[in-house]
Order: sequence, then structure tokens, then C-alpha cells
Amino acid sequence: MERRNFLKGSILGAATMVSGMAAAESHLEAAANRERSDQDVSSRRRLVEIPGTSYEVIDTLSKVPVTVTVGKFLMSPQELTQSEFELVMGYNPSFHQGSDLPVETVSWWEAIRYCNRRSQEGGLEPCYNLETGFCDVSRNGYRLPTDAEWAHAAGPLSGTSGETLQANLGSSDTKHVGRFLEELKDSGTKPPGSYPANAFGLYDMYGNVWEWTSDYANPESTPQASYNPAGPLRGLARIIRGGSYISTTSAEWVRDYRSSMEPDYKSRFTGFRICRTAAPKPVLPASQLSPDWFNPYNNAPAGYQSSIGNLTSLMGGSNSIQAWQYRRDKIMAKWLKLLGSMEIGPPPPQTRTVEILRDQNYTARLMYLQVEPDWWEKILVMMPASDLRTPRPAVIVPFYDVDTPAGRDLSGRKFLGMGVDSYAYAAVQKGYIAVAIRWFGESYGESYAEAVANLKLRHPHCTGLGKWVWDAHRLVDYLSTLPEIDHEQIGIIGHSLGGKMALYAAAFDSRITAVVANELGIGLSFSNYDDFWYFGDSIHKLDNGTDQHELLGLISPRPFLLIGGDTYDTAKSWHYINAARQVYQLYGKPMNIGYFDHHAGHFPTPEAVWRAMEWLAHFLGPQG
Repeated sequence: MERRNFLKGSILGAATMVSGMAAAESHLEAAANRERSDQDVSSRRRLVEIPGTSYEVIDTLSKVPVTVTVGKFLMSPQELTQSEFELVMGYNPSFHQGSDLPVETVSWWEAIRYCNRRSQEGGLEPCYNLETGFCDVSRNGYRLPTDAEWAHAAGPLSGTSGETLQANLGSSDTKHVGRFLEELKDSGTKPPGSYPANAFGLYDMYGNVWEWTSDYANPESTPQASYNPAGPLRGLARIIRGGSYISTTSAEWVRDYRSSMEPDYKSRFTGFRICRTAAPKPVLPASQLSPDWFNPYNNAPAGYQSSIGNLTSLMGGSNSIQAWQYRRDKIMAKWLKLLGSMEIGPPPPQTRTVEILRDQNYTARLMYLQVEPDWWEKILVMMPASDLRTPRPAVIVPFYDVDTPAGRDLSGRKFLGMGVDSYAYAAVQKGYIAVAIRWFGESYGESYAEAVANLKLRHPHCTGLGKWVWDAHRLVDYLSTLPEIDHEQIGIIGHSLGGKMALYAAAFDSRITAVVANELGIGLSFSNYDDFWYFGDSIHKLDNGTDQHELLGLISPRPFLLIGGDTYDTAKSWHYINAARQVYQLYGKPMNIGYFDHHAGHFPTPEAVWRAMEWLAHFLGPQG
């Protein structure tokens, strides 16, 4: 009896022990499952690094190619799930309920509120102003991707081999309403991972739910920043991307699965995914980082690779910086005498604002700048719409009037329309502060002859180009007072008359740090320098050694690009580049001077403008 009780107790004890072990194993397995689940959730919440890229688009107004660079960023591998949304926001608005399904039926405003709250919980900087919706992409918090980022991360609709896209999309049938309603009733969202990831490891970039982006729907008629474009500052609708589980797959109507909706809109077909900025500082595009980037600017034809023609050597037989600096001082003194003197003191930099112009992507001030004690000159200062918390480079654009550089009619005498020579417009696209200035010939009198007459009556010892150099000095004086401008990075670019002005302004003001001059006629005999609004016939009395390669020597070693089209600047212009390059080599900067000849006439080609802006970007840096 006792033995049976003992055996019974042993059996019960063993059973209890087995039961306990089973319970322990079950508990361990449950813990392991929770850990795996937590790891899976953590893995899904971890953002994927998307490398930067660059590509070209054609600006719809100027028809000029624009290099767009998208910096490195982090993106969620999946659309935001309902559990993630509810954890932060405290509610779940979705029509298709399921903790691991994408959240939907959320407005754009709800999406950005989620981003800000999650940023605050994680100790990051919120990106959004919740009153205006403005997104500061330089901050490290969570945000919606821009349209450009989304497109880069999503990749093409089909793979390189042309295989069919595998995604939670609808059908190609756009005719049968009954069948469509059945599909709508039977279909819905699916958990991430139901379809293969793309090349970056991102799921459901196409299909499942449409995804909000940061951007307002972007009118094609406005300039866009070329670094990390984020759409215009104003608009009615926000861009959505990717399509939903009911979107048609009919090739005729796919339209890259890019659409837009008002930001208050909610539906079962639209959700979002999050991203973060990884590289807030702009980087040069791949083409600029290539060791061959300089080749297009150093492509001299046979016989011109090193020849300086009949020009005198700037080095004068010496080969030291000290000797050159001695010669430079003598060249500077000679040219200042040629330009003549205004014989007045410079006024303090003052401006009068005439009008504030607001565009979706920049704000411009039309102003008058005091250039003499009793004379003011028209300028236009264009500030890009992107955040200006840190100073950025400025690009000066001289021309007849400020209208053509800006590409808009501002009631000047010579508006030539938006075109390839609208360099201020192009500079704003690059993210620079663009500053257009009017030439005195358009303001100092009724026409050019009267302007020169008034110049000689007021300042009898000054030439027309001397007057321009004076005005350019006053402009740089003013720009040096603006806290928004990086005073160590001031570029200048000009076409034709504006090219002459760019050359002379830079030669006599070392505060100008990068130069592009288009079809100015780099040689004194190449263009109309003997017109009295420049020098007049006095240039025919200069000694044979005096020519504008000396001005390039004064600019050295600062970057200088000449652009020609075989009208005023031809193959002979290489003589001037080669003569100046001897000085650039002395400073160890032979690639700071170049020449691009497009052979297509006086006006720059779209490629020439693209190369001009890339030259400035190389030396002033990309902005965004």
C-alpha cells in the first residue's frame, strides 16, 4: 500500500515535473516568439539607407538641362502599419483593420503630425511646421519623402529584364463595372512582405495603398531647386505616389502611379511611409566628382593646345609667384588708368525697395542701389525658397536690365523673354542667391549716346567700362552687408555685354570668386570695345602688348570659364586661355581656367548654360 502510494507519488511527481518542464518550455517558446516578433517589428521599423543620385531634367521655361541631385536619405522598408500609427497617435482610423496592415484613411496633416510626434518621442528634431505644413528637410526627424526621393527609391515600374511588376494592384479591366465592384469587395490591403522587395529592400512601393509625399503638386512652369527638390511653397494638393490595391494596371492609365489629393482628404486607398534626411549637406553630382570632369573645358582644336598666338607672355620670362605679383601690380595700374576715374568717394551701401515679388520657389526684391552720392541703379535680389539658416553663395548677373536674367517682365527697356540667357533664374534653381544688375547705358540717359554724354559731363575722366567697374564695386559692397550671403563665395556670370561686365568686374574686385563669361569677345579686337560706351577709339592707341589676357591674369587663380559660339569667341580665344593658364599653373591651379565652344552662334546653347552652371557649382559648391 505504502509502495503503491510511493509509486503513485513518484508518478504524480514525475508528471508534475514533466508538466512543469512542458510549461517552462512553452513559456520559453512564447518568450522566444515574442523576442522574434519584437525583433521583426524592430527590423521593420529600422529605416533603409537610400544612396544619393543625380539626373538631368529639362526646365520647361528656359529649355535648359538642369542637374537634379538627391542626397542620401533613410526610408521605411514598408508602409506605416496600423500598430505603429496607433502606438504614437492613440487611435486607428483604418478601414481594413489589422495591426500589421498599412494604416490608411489618414489625411496628409495626420501623417505629418505622426512624423513630428514620433520625432519628439525619439529625441529628434521635428521637421514640420504644423500650421503651414512647411518641411525643413535639413532636420534629423521623421518626415514624408519628397516626390523626387520617392521616385528614386521606388525605381522603375518593371525590372531591367522587363518582368511583370509583382504588387498588390488591381486589374487591367477598365470596362466592366460589375466585375470591378466584385474586385473591390474581395480585395484589400496586405501585410508588408506579401510581395518581393525592390532593389533597395523596400516593400509595396507600388500597390497596397497610395502614399503621401511632402510636396505640393508641382506646376511645370516654375523653377525647382536642383538639390533635393521639394516642390513649390504654395499649392492646393499634395502629391501621392504608388497606386493602391484597386489601381488599374492598364498601361494607358497607369501614369507612373503619380497623382495628387488635397491634404485634408482621407480614404481607404491612401496611407504613407516615413523617411529621414541622412546627408543634409549638398554634394556634387557624380559627373562633377569624375576625374574627367574638366575634359569638356580643355578641348582645344589642333594647333591651339598651347599656343598664345601674338600675345605677350604674362610671365615675362620669370617663373615665380613673387615676380608675377610684381608684374601683376604694374598690369593693374595700367588698366586702372585705361578705365579712368570717377573722382568721387563711394557712398555707403544703401537700397530702396520698389517691389517684392513672390514666386512659388523664390522671393525677389526689386530695388535701387545707391552707386553715387546722387545716383541709384536698379538691382533684383532673388532669394531661393529653401531655408536660409546658413549663409550661401551669391551669383551676380549683369545685363542690359534685370528682366532678362530673371526671366520675367519687370518693366525694363530690354526684356528679351525667358530663355537660355536667364542666368539669374538658373542660379536660383541651383539654390544660389541671384543678383541681377542693370547696365548704366540703360539708365544714365535716354539711350546709349545720352548715357555716355551724361557720364562725360559728370565724370569726364571715366570710360564706360570704368563706370561699370565702379557700379560693380558698389554692388559687392552692398552684398557684403547681407547676412544671408557667404561673402567668401560670390560668383558672376554674363552673356555678351554681360560677359564683358563679368570679366571686368572680376578683374578689378578680388571679392568675386568665380567667373563665367559667354561670347563677350575675349580679345579687344574680337568685339565692339571701340564703341564709346565701352572704351571708344582709344583702344586703337594701346601698345601692342595690351590685351584682355592680362585681365585673365588679374583674375587668376580664381576660376574663370569662357563660353564661345564662333561669333565673337572662336578658336583664337584659346590663345588668351593658354596665355593666362601659365599664371594659373604657377599657382598650381591649371584646371581653374577653361573654355567651352559650342560652335552654334552668339547665343548660348542649352548645353552651354548647363555647363556654365555646373562650373559654378564645382567652385561655389551645390546649394540646397
